[in-house]
Amino acid sequence: MSAPSPSSTPPLVRLHEVRRRFLLGETAVDALAGISFTINSGEFLAVWGPSGSGKSTLMNVLGLIDTPSSGEVWFDGQDTRGLADDALTDFRGRRIGFVFQSFNLVPVLSALENVMLPLQIQGVPERQARGRAAAALDEVGLERFHGSRPDRLSGGQRQRVAIARALAIEPRLVIADEPTANLDSDNAAMVVALMRRLNHDKGVTFVFTTHDPRLLDQVDRRIHLRDGCIESDEHSA
Repeated sequence: MSAPSPSSTPPLVRLHEVRRRFLLGETAVDALAGISFTINSGEFLAVWGPSGSGKSTLMNVLGLIDTPSSGEVWFDGQDTRGLADDALTDFRGRRIGFVFQSFNLVPVLSALENVMLPLQIQGVPERQARGRAAAALDEVGLERFHGSRPDRLSGGQRQRVAIARALAIEPRLVIADEPTANLDSDNAAMVVALMRRLNHDKGVTFVFTTHDPRLLDQVDRRIHLRDGCIESDEHSA
């Protein structure tokens, strides 16, 4: 596969024949079995399928956390295989926001401090980081909870803090791996509706995984994984 033409507008993400193989004892298992697809800027996409279908592995590859065993991952027209580890970490930290099912908030920090953390890691000055973090919390409806620690927040509120943290870096892509798995049905619907609003109003590209087919009605595109293969890739009418 050749590099995209400089004169064309490349997809935000392009995967080509991506395979991720793990060894279980002496047995090789392909968590991803040579998949190819693209994601354009502004998409709102769900990856769904049963447990063990390869969803989390795919999110790690899309998020440049994990390296494929073979195949190519392009991001913003750049072949990420050519990036050294330090460059890859910086590339990921400035372009990709992450939301996890377990929230991954630091218990001793306030909501505001949790959202500031990735900005401080980037070296953003404290005053600017504080302003961006506050704006992100306000965007997800947590204006009154800047000073609250995670143990004082509900599950839905904690996930909104995690979404604000992902947004604060002003990413090109937000990846959410089972963001509703630890939430009840009402909070799950609220979180997906929030991500959908941010996608619509701010143009943020979202890719999230789910095993709950009830959430699929709110997305523009659904990729169904099974046994590390794409079984279907459907766009809403």
